[in-house]
Amino acid sequence: MRRSVAMTGSTEAELADHLLREDGQEDLCLGTWRPSTGRRRRTAILHRAILPGRGDRAIHGNASFEPAYTLRAAQEAAAAGVGLAFMHSHPRGSGWQSLNETDRIAESRVANVARELTGLPLVGLTLSGDRCWSARVWEGAGREVTPVPCETVRTVGATFGATFDDSILPVPQPSEMQDRTVHTWGEEIQAKIARLRVAVAGVGSVGMAIADVLARTGLECVGVFDFDTVESVNLDRLRGASRLDAFLRRSKADLARQLLDEGSTAAAPRHEIHEFSICEPAGLMRLLDFDLIFSCVDRPWPRHVLNVIAYADLIPVVEGGMTAFRHVDGSLRNAYWSSTLVRPGRPCLACLGQYDPALVQVERDGSLDDPSYIANLPPDSPIRRRENVAAISASVVAALLEQFITCVAHPSGFGDPGSLRFSLRDHSVKRLDTACRAGCPYPLSVGCGDARLDPTGSHAAAEQARRTRSTVPIQVAPLRVMAAGHHALGERLARFAQ
Repeated sequence: MRRSVAMTGSTEAELADHLLREDGQEDLCLGTWRPSTGRRRRTAILHRAILPGRGDRAIHGNASFEPAYTLRAAQEAAAAGVGLAFMHSHPRGSGWQSLNETDRIAESRVANVARELTGLPLVGLTLSGDRCWSARVWEGAGREVTPVPCETVRTVGATFGATFDDSILPVPQPSEMQDRTVHTWGEEIQAKIARLRVAVAGVGSVGMAIADVLARTGLECVGVFDFDTVESVNLDRLRGASRLDAFLRRSKADLARQLLDEGSTAAAPRHEIHEFSICEPAGLMRLLDFDLIFSCVDRPWPRHVLNVIAYADLIPVVEGGMTAFRHVDGSLRNAYWSSTLVRPGRPCLACLGQYDPALVQVERDGSLDDPSYIANLPPDSPIRRRENVAAISASVVAALLEQFITCVAHPSGFGDPGSLRFSLRDHSVKRLDTACRAGCPYPLSVGCGDARLDPTGSHAAAEQARRTRSTVPIQVAPLRVMAAGHHALGERLARFAQ
């Protein structure tokens, strides 16, 4: 199980303000955390700081603390059913910090108290003078308690901060294939972007293009989530798809695998392909292993799932879409596309009008896959909309990638630009000032992790799509094509058959 730590931008600011003192001396504090458990990664989400009061610690170049402070914080964490975190600063250090012997002894003592009172391991963090966080989780108990390093510490705010343990995730060496990319934003930003684990939920016209661009940018791990099948109706806008793929009913995820393999510029790519719906428990568990998600889905249920984890699990979601309008004579009147970053401090997808929460249960019970139900919806229902033009989808792709780049590279110190709406007719862009309505449940769930309400369930459409593909008879097709002399096509079919 890999380990990571995440916190909101406001929590990080509060901790940094306390730990990085004006007099340059070290300082410390305690806090609480909640678990967010994926299939292969467990994240400790910092819940809140418990700052020391008078007499709780002493500052003398280094910092020391009183046992009563530890006991009080651990009891508070236990009463809330959360874990205990111990944080201290190395103001003269830079980059990821390893534990010195003094720090190790101090944290090990707190670790045993934390485990005994809360039942959860202690999470230890160090903040260096250049505002780089490092972290570890103390596993075991008694004399056997041991610090296990985390691979990343992530901060989710107007900018997306990430620091890495280079011994677990080494800095990738750029190749000549990335020369123009590195020249644009430098080796430091490239090292950060390349090591982020980025998921693409839905690889249709927008998602497939985004996955391809991320691989060419040099990301070592792009995760693809899609259960759907390539059909002839997709061929006017699905990158890399052919008539043969539609004829063979190839999965979109498998097509994405091919694009990632062919386009990746990373030296050692570790891309992940998942033929799951993110609405299925297995899909969500795998999705929680990622640092950031591109939402390229168009149904209410998956958007609801992404809305939940953007707040509960501090995994920011880059979301967007397009809408076109026609005149009564059928000609194009206008088209709009939007982009936004869903995260704590920004409005959720429901309040932005990206999906109707009332339709989530309708989709869960299968009605949105029932032609008779769809036929009875009003003509202007978003469920019945079918507009999707490759040329306009390309604008959506660009808008989402721009949100991603400003978030992780923050040019000139700027980050999240907010929710944007673009108009095709006059090529204008409008910044939306929408806020979550009073009582919206998503902002109230920030950082709750595994305590979130489960948004998943059995997804009949995904199960049916996988069953149908498993029965497609393609075993003899490569031989027939090869016999006809079409060697390249036969080889492609043979790879697909494997």
